[in-house]
Amino acid sequence: MGTKVSIDELMEVGLFLPELINRGLGARDRLRYYVSLLQVAQTYAQVPHPPAPTLRAEREASGIADTMFDAVVAESRTIATGVVRIPGAGIILERIFNDLREMLQPLRAAAAAHPEMRDRLEIYQRRLDQEIAAAPPCEDDKLTSSAIEGLARRTQNGHDSVQQLAMDLQWELNRLSKAVSPESIDGATAYGLSAADRTIVQAFMHGVNQTRKLKFDRPGLGTSATRDGDRLSIQNDLGTKDLHVFVVHVRELTATVIYTDMHRARLRFLHDMLLAYDIQWEAPSVAAGANHEKTIGRYTAENQESLERFLAFVGSRLVFLLDWNRARKRLARFVKNAEAIALLKWAADNNVGHHAFLQAGDARLVYTALERAVPPQVRFGARLDDLLGADVARLFMTSVLGIVTAGLNSGRSLRLIEDEVEAELITHLRTTDRSVLRAAADHAAVLSTIAEHVCHALTRATRGEGHDEVGNMSELVTGLEAHADEIVRRSSRLLDQTGDGHDLRRLLNEADDAADVLEEAAFLLTLVAVKSDPKSVALLEGLADFVRRGAREYLRCLEDARDLAHPPGRSAIERFLITVDQLAGFRQQAGAAERSIRAALLRGTANCRELYVLLAMARGLEQAAHTLARCGVIVRDYVLNTTSGANNGS
Repeated sequence: MGTKVSIDELMEVGLFLPELINRGLGARDRLRYYVSLLQVAQTYAQVPHPPAPTLRAEREASGIADTMFDAVVAESRTIATGVVRIPGAGIILERIFNDLREMLQPLRAAAAAHPEMRDRLEIYQRRLDQEIAAAPPCEDDKLTSSAIEGLARRTQNGHDSVQQLAMDLQWELNRLSKAVSPESIDGATAYGLSAADRTIVQAFMHGVNQTRKLKFDRPGLGTSATRDGDRLSIQNDLGTKDLHVFVVHVRELTATVIYTDMHRARLRFLHDMLLAYDIQWEAPSVAAGANHEKTIGRYTAENQESLERFLAFVGSRLVFLLDWNRARKRLARFVKNAEAIALLKWAADNNVGHHAFLQAGDARLVYTALERAVPPQVRFGARLDDLLGADVARLFMTSVLGIVTAGLNSGRSLRLIEDEVEAELITHLRTTDRSVLRAAADHAAVLSTIAEHVCHALTRATRGEGHDEVGNMSELVTGLEAHADEIVRRSSRLLDQTGDGHDLRRLLNEADDAADVLEEAAFLLTLVAVKSDPKSVALLEGLADFVRRGAREYLRCLEDARDLAHPPGRSAIERFLITVDQLAGFRQQAGAAERSIRAALLRGTANCRELYVLLAMARGLEQAAHTLARCGVIVRDYVLNTTSGANNGS
């Protein structure tokens, strides 16, 4: 590695060197545009489709004033297999090589004062001469597809290309720019700026520095600013690759954002982060063989203050583009890809970021917490949205991002951060219990509705009415019971994944038994003959009313259990226990009623068929009341054990 060129040595070349560097960087912008123009023209010529891209925004952003190039894509045509005619292709090729020569000029000027640079200059000159000698023939503006792809190709198997040479020269210019920069503006290297330019750069750097700490020790966010004719150009180093570039050009009150990325999803992410501002984005153009896209957007401010506010905000967002795709992949191990992107957007919107998560071990943090919290069930690679449900998983991961960022910023040990993540996971696993309690309450509401329908149908039958409606009622109850079954299945899957919740599983199974029994009672009611003695049916009405009231109290019991605080107040516990006691009372009354009904029916004059149906209904209704009382006891034990654990842990 050669000795870095000192500022004094380079200044001996003359004060024009910064201007040459500036022009060289401008030539790089133009060269990118010309190569993209040829690629897009080739793609369009192969498959024409209106409207044809103009690349006008890219042309203007690169500082090219000639509007003739806007029609190049639309007028390009395939004239033979692998051959396209691109109007002005000869001129474009000539300008590409002229821009390469201009990029070489600053190195030639610097080498005059520093002998160590002369060897590199000779190598670059030789490479340029070879590229010019190997330039594809362009008779009548005709180019082969392979020639266009060769211009844009990066070095492969030792073969050089225009694109590779331009990238290497840009690296030299950036290095040279840092060496000759006469001033630093809040961390940005800059030269040739006016006082107004400095104010704009300060605004941009205010945003960059505001969130810079969120990248921790990750390289990046180096900023350079230059004056190029009538525009101020600010470039930020987002990575070591030429394919990940962020530039903003400022002319008067208009800022043009140019962002190049190989990940289309990250392009959209940048758009989403800047939604608060009215930016006119041009649709990205995709060139044949290109492995990156470029997006260009213009923002015109109302005044200087609005422009500076916009640039500060843009600068503050750049840290969230660094290692974005790696963070997305890590998060997508636990939630769906769309949710992973939403998490990154939340982290950016809340200035939390994702670099702390990556730096502290990313996926390993979550796996460690899972292994500690649910060791019997967890496997390496388990998805959180399967384990906790999508909503709870998203909330947990937002908490993880916040915990890790706050932990690293405050200097906490990794062991302490892991403990905090585990504690957060346990909290969300308890949230799973609360989710199952909510599901149990939903199931109880369905159960209560079924009991209401059965009780109402018995009341109508006692009065000798509604026999034609019994069949419809039975079908309705069957549909409700199927809905109750689905609630149980869904909640059971969640309990299977968390590996806990024994009491809640038993509660759901018991309550579903009550729903099954009531559905059977509704069916048996359809078998009661129209001419059955209303007095025999009336014997069941009181029993059904006990079940109806018991179902209501069971629903209230679950709602109280769900709302109890940790630890709950004494009055809340008392109300809850009274409800559970009332369920036990309904069970006793229902048992007594069932025995009375059985005795009355056996002493009566009902035929065997009618006797069988009515006795079966009585047994079913009594069983439902008994099951609801057992459910109340299960809920009571669960609540008391949970609140006792909360008190012991406090």
